[in-house]
Amino acid sequence: MGTSIKLRDFFKHYQGEPHQAAAVDLLQSMMPESLLRSDAEWVEAYRATPKPKAPTGEPTWGSVVDCARAAGARYPEVVAAQLVLESGWFKHTSGKNNYAGLKGPGTSVKTQEVVNGKTITITAEFLDFQDWQQCAVYLVDRWHRDWKNHRGVNNAPNRDEAARGLVKQGYATDPEYAVKLIYLMNQQAPLPKAPAVQQNGAMIEKVPYFSQRDSTIAGQAMRMCFSSSCAMLAAYLRPSELRGANADDVYLRRLQKYGDTTSATAQLETLESYGIRGRFVQNCTWEDLQRQIDNGVPVPCGFLHHGPSTAPSGGGHWLTVIGYTDSAVIVHDPFGEMDVVRGTYLSSKGARQAYSRKNWGPRWLVEGPKSGWAILAER
Repeated sequence: MGTSIKLRDFFKHYQGEPHQAAAVDLLQSMMPESLLRSDAEWVEAYRATPKPKAPTGEPTWGSVVDCARAAGARYPEVVAAQLVLESGWFKHTSGKNNYAGLKGPGTSVKTQEVVNGKTITITAEFLDFQDWQQCAVYLVDRWHRDWKNHRGVNNAPNRDEAARGLVKQGYATDPEYAVKLIYLMNQQAPLPKAPAVQQNGAMIEKVPYFSQRDSTIAGQAMRMCFSSSCAMLAAYLRPSELRGANADDVYLRRLQKYGDTTSATAQLETLESYGIRGRFVQNCTWEDLQRQIDNGVPVPCGFLHHGPSTAPSGGGHWLTVIGYTDSAVIVHDPFGEMDVVRGTYLSSKGARQAYSRKNWGPRWLVEGPKSGWAILAER
């Protein structure tokens, strides 16, 4: 026996498509004539029921949210973010009134896809719609609600996971698609902040942040993370000797008298020149790191910043740990804000970033719980 449905659910999504019209005709042929009289009670009841007004005019963030919610999207903000992202804030469409980049028989358009990590340009067909509302409802029906054998992203536990689910299910080839959707949602419809969970931890205030990206020393901006990290340590412990927005350049010029920016020995000798004694270790632990923070000493740490956290790779990157909680380390990352799960950078804003122990830990403690690279300095 097939699964029964409620007629109200059927008619909620009626769009006049051929298969839907055929179903209505079949239903009418099976109904007694008495129920089809114009004065039938159910007809009058239907006519007397106030109908929700569909959004009209050009699409906006708010009108798309309203339309998607009415169509059955559990996370209507995801739908709005999709239409905004795919259409450049409703400035262009793929097919006619196709603000969502939905493919199918219709208008042929050149588009970019990511294949095997490379962006290529192809010509593809995109569906045409009567208006933007029909496009949004189609998107909700096929991708957000369950559709045939497809489990929609309405089943996700929250809207961020719904965005990630669209990527997993092949809606887009752009590996950053979910990140972009989440950014748009946080920008346009930020969620209320949950009450802070009290955690054990400590943080050293007033540690200056230096970005390696703004270096004025030729050829050094992309390779001086070690020096920028040690400069943060030195500027905090010796503020009278190392100050200013580009103090890491001042530090690097002094370091170049002792060796290259990648040399741990040159870093220790430069710190010594500022009156800071330290040692480079390759067996640092969480306990060692926390002890330094508790003693008021920032900790430059080296880690693998490429690849997923489950299999990190790369030549290495340095940052400065300035605090910790039960679940994270608080860092000044000289290159910016890192997605520690995937090994990519999201922005150039690296000050006071919280990197989870779960995902940053495997990048730092690559060879086990006593294998962290760090500069342990004395006050």
